[in-house]
Amino acid sequence: MIGTHRWILVVLLGLGGLARAGEPAPQHLLRPDGSSISYYLQQRQPSGPSSSLLVILQGSDCNSVSHITSIPLLAQAMPEDDVLTVEKYGLEATLPYSQDAERADCPQAYLEHDSPTQRTDDLQAVIQHLRQQRHYASVIALGGSEGAVIAHALAARPGVVDATVAFNGGGQWFADDLLHSVDSSDLPVAEKAEARQGLQAFIQQVQGQPPADLRASGHGARWWQEVLRLDQLALLQDSHTPALLIQAMADQSVSVPAVMAMVEQLRRDARPGVDFRPYPGLGHRFDDHHGQSHMPTVVEDIALWLRQLPPPGDKRG
Repeated sequence: MIGTHRWILVVLLGLGGLARAGEPAPQHLLRPDGSSISYYLQQRQPSGPSSSLLVILQGSDCNSVSHITSIPLLAQAMPEDDVLTVEKYGLEATLPYSQDAERADCPQAYLEHDSPTQRTDDLQAVIQHLRQQRHYASVIALGGSEGAVIAHALAARPGVVDATVAFNGGGQWFADDLLHSVDSSDLPVAEKAEARQGLQAFIQQVQGQPPADLRASGHGARWWQEVLRLDQLALLQDSHTPALLIQAMADQSVSVPAVMAMVEQLRRDARPGVDFRPYPGLGHRFDDHHGQSHMPTVVEDIALWLRQLPPPGDKRG
């Protein structure tokens, strides 16, 4: 199984963030199980809450959202509006940042409870709490990698968010991304076939009856079971709010052909309000082959798309 975990790790290393500092003080909301959801709300208008809330969703890494350095740049997509980030189950700002997907200090509570459903439940609870408190006219969810999938999951729940922006989130099935990591590798043919076979065996094990103490690439059994059965196409079909799908076409962390197949199916279904924007030649973090980041350009494009949305309450289109 060591070889299998190596290829899972290749995918998941592309789904995290970079260290940052300067996050607002955490606020807290209780879950039904009595544990606490930690969240950070940045109010950008000194006079009070803005009319809209931007919810920024991190990727799949075991790191506090308070240490993700890309968040201030992504927040420029809505520069005058409040910004919300929410910690995953069991994570706090006191956890040091690490790029190691197999980090030994990842909290046990996170390994046991983190999953797409748990993240979506937590985010929905905080968003609804803030809507009641601050009367936001609109809420926009923006996320990349796993955060893109969570954005779609929020949109599939009526009344939670009003639009989504999702980048480099993969296609319909996460298994396609795992297998793509092997198929696109530089391994010799024989080793590539062996690695692919190991991954397929791992996927079948998780989809069946995985051990309760499963730990692979910084995630537990609950997370693995959910991500491997999660149907991202169905989430998009179940939502009816505007959605911008962004894909870096040289992304090696997800299967670009699977993304394109999902987009084509949405077009055949005539799902309204979905816009797709490819970025040729850019990798998972929107860097080109020289290592130059094009994320500022992507954020400008996101901001333009958001400005063109109908005003809150306007149901045209």
